[in-house]
Amino acid sequence: MRRIIVLVESQYQELELWYPLLRLREAGIEAKLVGINVEETFYGRHGFPARAEMAISLINARDFDGVIIPGGFAPDYLRRLPVVLNLVREFYQGGKLVAAISRGPWVLVSADIVRGKRIAGLVSIKDDVNNAGGDFTDLPVMVDGNIITAQGPDYLPFFMEEVLYFLWQNKLCLDRPSPDGWLTDTTGNTVLLSQLCRGKAGVILFFDSVFSPQGTQMLPSYLSLKEEIEKKKGILIPISSDTFFAQREFIEQNNLPFPLWSDSSAQVIKAFGVWDRSYLARWAAFLVDRQGFLRYGEDCPGGDLDNLPGFRRKLESILG
Repeated sequence: MRRIIVLVESQYQELELWYPLLRLREAGIEAKLVGINVEETFYGRHGFPARAEMAISLINARDFDGVIIPGGFAPDYLRRLPVVLNLVREFYQGGKLVAAISRGPWVLVSADIVRGKRIAGLVSIKDDVNNAGGDFTDLPVMVDGNIITAQGPDYLPFFMEEVLYFLWQNKLCLDRPSPDGWLTDTTGNTVLLSQLCRGKAGVILFFDSVFSPQGTQMLPSYLSLKEEIEKKKGILIPISSDTFFAQREFIEQNNLPFPLWSDSSAQVIKAFGVWDRSYLARWAAFLVDRQGFLRYGEDCPGGDLDNLPGFRRKLESILG
């Protein structure tokens, strides 16, 4: 599961804090309110209260996938705290999400990470951004590498669309437990991915669609891989966002001798970071060991797994 922190301080802008926080949770992402302490109640500009769930001093950037910095006048307090600046800098240097809205980029300026970056925000921060080596833009939302910024609350839907896309297309860290979620077989029965993988090593293969030219060509070619994996008590799990009806039709038309799994809600696809703007999964392969840990993950645009660097070696390692 993706994990994001949302920073809170006094005089935060209510919409810019609560909209992203709730939108992340709605999308199945673990989102935590983080402040300088957990005892204090922080009041927004319009008096709405918020309490931090975790103290910022206890946050390790390695344990989270990014940070969101709401606006209001809270960023002016946050930017004075070295612990905040160090954490934001760590997220940035690690290629993780750093997102800020309206006056939120003040924190990015003080963390010295805007140099050479295009930054959106309230016009009142323009001079700060430019003087720190950034390039202030009056566009509603700006994406520059792993920094996502926006002007203000009017553009929250577009801001969060970019934030979620970044998270869904960003690669998972290996040597962590595999994400989980519900899949549907071709009879309409649902099962958790973790139940399919329980006690088994194998390949989780994401593909765009059974009716794409590549899907039609490549899927039947995985029969030998499936047989090889099953001889060693492993499992091959091909997943797409097609409905189970479409997958069943494809299996019947092509006499495909192994099951496909439907993730029509894209819950699992997004959790693995292979969701595409075309609203389909990207072709990608992941290897999971018998303990349920991810040991390998790579995009495979051509669908040819044997040509993926290190795939064969790692597959043999986890199958034993």
